[in-house]
Amino acid sequence: MPENNDKSKEKIEISYEDYFRTRFNGMVEIFRVAAPLLDEKKALERLKKLWEKKGIELIVRQLKNTRPITNFEEFKAIYKEQISTDYMQHCLNFTIVEDTPKKLALKFTKCLWAKTFLEINAPDIGYVICCHPDFAMAKAFHSKLKIVRTMCLMKGDEYCDSTYIWED
Repeated sequence: MPENNDKSKEKIEISYEDYFRTRFNGMVEIFRVAAPLLDEKKALERLKKLWEKKGIELIVRQLKNTRPITNFEEFKAIYKEQISTDYMQHCLNFTIVEDTPKKLALKFTKCLWAKTFLEINAPDIGYVICCHPDFAMAKAFHSKLKIVRTMCLMKGDEYCDSTYIWED
């Protein structure tokens, strides 16, 4: 009998849009079925807390093998590297509108997460799992880091404005 080779790491031919739709549509359907059994507002709040926790855990894992961030320039270097990956370039369109010693402001005009959740009529869930965790993740990078967002594609706005501020 031939050996069973693990092929799970092989690449598949699927668009980023199809991948996102497949990934998130099932999650939304499960939530929509389960939420009425609880209370939809309470269910969304529990989902929000879970994804905040997951976001913080992601940053902790990411920084695990590095020394702690001590200044804003270190954060900006990590963040710019993250948003410049091939994966993120397929998922986001953005411009850096301000880059100073205490502020990094970005304008996102395309977000595949927002597009997907809006298409499946679940921006409330999308916001809770994709956008809201950014605030907790900023604090996980460093206690002096905060994010301000007044516009959000996931909420139907024309763009997202994400401004990272280093507070002394």
